[in-house]
Amino acid sequence: MRILSYIIWAFVLYLIGIFSEESPHGKDFKMSCTTCHTTNGWQIDKKTFSFDHSTTKMPLIGQHNNINCRLCHPTLVFSEAKSKTECVSCHKDIHSQTVGNSCDKCHTPSSWIVKNILEIHQQSRFPLLGVHTMTECQKCHKSESLHRYDVQGVECIDCHRKDYMSTTNPNHLTSSISTDCSQCHKIFATVWGGSGFNHDFFPLKLGHLNVACNQCHINNNFTNTPTDCYSCHKTNYLAANNPVHSGGCFSTNCTQCHNTNPGWAPLTFQHNSYFALTLGHANVACNKCHTNNNCTIPTDCYSCHKPNYDATTNPKHISACYSTNCIQCHTTNPGWAPSTFNHNSYFPISSGTHSGFACNQCHTNPADCSFSCIACHTHNQAQMNSSHSSVSGYSWTSSACYSCHPTGHAGKKKY
Repeated sequence: MRILSYIIWAFVLYLIGIFSEESPHGKDFKMSCTTCHTTNGWQIDKKTFSFDHSTTKMPLIGQHNNINCRLCHPTLVFSEAKSKTECVSCHKDIHSQTVGNSCDKCHTPSSWIVKNILEIHQQSRFPLLGVHTMTECQKCHKSESLHRYDVQGVECIDCHRKDYMSTTNPNHLTSSISTDCSQCHKIFATVWGGSGFNHDFFPLKLGHLNVACNQCHINNNFTNTPTDCYSCHKTNYLAANNPVHSGGCFSTNCTQCHNTNPGWAPLTFQHNSYFALTLGHANVACNKCHTNNNCTIPTDCYSCHKPNYDATTNPKHISACYSTNCIQCHTTNPGWAPSTFNHNSYFPISSGTHSGFACNQCHTNPADCSFSCIACHTHNQAQMNSSHSSVSGYSWTSSACYSCHPTGHAGKKKY
């Protein structure tokens, strides 16, 4: 009986031990042991291993697929790794927070080697452009050998202060030149000066292309050099004599007539904006109108063409009392022809009883501009005086007749 009692107690203690023993994978671990283990031993056999790690937040790809489980699960309590899916949870940050915590920005699970540094850098706060794409990393990242990628800054002066301070031609510091190097220097240039200098704020082309810097930048003044033509070319303006520019004739805004071609030519002067040079005026020499280089000349026809007006005999303009406003009859056609004289604007002769009259029928005295109404219309003066007795200012003269009867009709001022 005593032996049977011992056997019963031993069996009870065995059962208590079985049901009280905790899984090495944690208290709440429910997965079947056969998912990872076989009856040959606790060693995991990769051939029979059936747990799908892709169902977790950390799929095993690349190098992660070949590492020992204990590297990530040192206690074998898998629930403890649920919150450790970030790279820095397992990998020490050898960059010391100089590039952030996300290793996958540069690295992949396949390898630590970075094959697309330039592409990655383009997404940073300082994209590599121009000559910077060929610059060695340690030029900007002074601690690169320690795997730290601290940067001095993203402004030009942050890296190029030494260049800025040591430049003497021109002296950047005393000339107060901007510390934004890109204002003057091209990012694609391999040198600081010459062809690498960005002068786009005042394009150096044509006649300005090969001018020495000190011709414009007197005494190394590079900050407030004027950009208008006259400031540099005043001497040329004053010396110009064909035509003479000074005296107020021509604007000091040289671009109105010139571009930057060497020798100031070809030039374009928009004379039409002042006085249109058409037809007979098109090929007239400047000094024909601008005598003694006078630029303030009148623009009316008679001022230039008075000799033509006075000399005209067919018809004689002076005696015929033609207007000195030439454009009433003429255009700028050479030879003044064809000309048009509209008599109807003075006295209608295109219709009615006056149609077809010869000039001397009314203009009885060619020596002057007078005309005669009463020479043709021989009304009885006594009768006309009587019938016009109530008309204020009435007079028995041709001019008086015309003032009341401008169209030749009997009624007063009928048009």
